[in-house]
This record gives sequence, structure tokens and C-alpha cells, in this order.
Amino acid sequence: MAEKRTHVPLEQRRRELTETAVRVMARDGAWALTTRAVAKEAGMPHGTVHYAFSSKNELLREVMRLDISHLSDLAAAQREREISSAQDVRHAVAEVFTAYADSVMADPDTETAYFELSLMAARDPELRALSGQSQGEYRAVVAQLLEDMAARTGLAWDADVALVAEQALSGLFGAAVGWLEHRDDALFRALIDDAAEVLARRLG
Repeated sequence: MAEKRTHVPLEQRRRELTETAVRVMARDGAWALTTRAVAKEAGMPHGTVHYAFSSKNELLREVMRLDISHLSDLAAAQREREISSAQDVRHAVAEVFTAYADSVMADPDTETAYFELSLMAARDPELRALSGQSQGEYRAVVAQLLEDMAARTGLAWDADVALVAEQALSGLFGAAVGWLEHRDDALFRALIDDAAEVLARRLG
């Protein structure tokens, strides 16, 4: 008698397959990601992947959202702490930046895969649209965090908050790429600490 399969809710299945896709990319590179590779890694029929996701790009969209959710969790944690001065902002930003650096150093293959996705988007118009939407959400999370910090201190950023967020992320991601190339932990942490200091000085 055939073993009865346990029903898995669709959202749970999508989450499982998204995490599987990240594992495949981290191990084999973003260019190696296919729905068949995800099905094989998950030990599921290929049709199961297409039942959960209408296309590979829909799966990639969820992969990008998973990355954003990690940043959102870091930002949410900062809303629990007391912030009343620029120095408090410096400590809060340093904590977020350090948590990001820790995640990069703990799992460099996954971070490399996400950067590879960005490079792939440069050559693929459809993927570029998905990546652009994802990056917009990423920047919105940071901008909202910065706006919240300014409101709680009664201070103001020296430029439009969207520009401040963009510059902060550019420095953060640039430092991450440098570490992925050279694996200089001390330099990475020094850059992160300096970036937090520079950002806090822009609040006045």
C-alpha cells in the first residue's frame, strides 16, 4: 500500500523551495539556478516547483524578498531601542551594519550568490525589472529606518533621506564586495564602523 503523503500548505511549500533555491545558488552560483535544479535539491517532482511558482522569475522574486526580510528584521529590532541623540543613531546604525557584516562573513557563498543575481539582471531586461523592484524595497526599508531615527531624535538629515539611504547602502555593499574578494576581516569591520560614524554625522 502506497504511503499517504502529508499535505503541505502552499505558502510553506513556497518558503521551502525559496530556501532551497538559495542553497543551490550559494553552492553552484546564481547562473546555475533552474527549477529542475531546485526540484532535485528538494527531492521533489519538477511539477511541484511549477505548482508553487508560475516561472523561474517568480521564484527569483521570492529569493530576493527573503533577502529583504532579513534586513527588515534588523531594522525592526532598532525600533525597540532608545534613540534620542546622534550618538545613539551612530550606535544603532553600527549595530545594523555589523549584523550585516557578520552575516556576510558567516555565509559568504550566499552573499556572493545575491551579488551574482544583480550582475545577471544587468543583462536580462525581465530580471532587471525584478531586481529593480527588489532593490527599491531594500532602499525603502533603510530610508524608513533613517526617517524613524531622525524623528525620534528631533534632528534632520543633511540631504534627502532617499539619497542618504542610497549612499549608506552603496558603502555597505562596496565593503562587502571587497571582503568577498580579499577576506580581510579587520578592514571590513573598520569600514563598517567608519560608515556608521560618517552616517551619524549627517544628522544634525
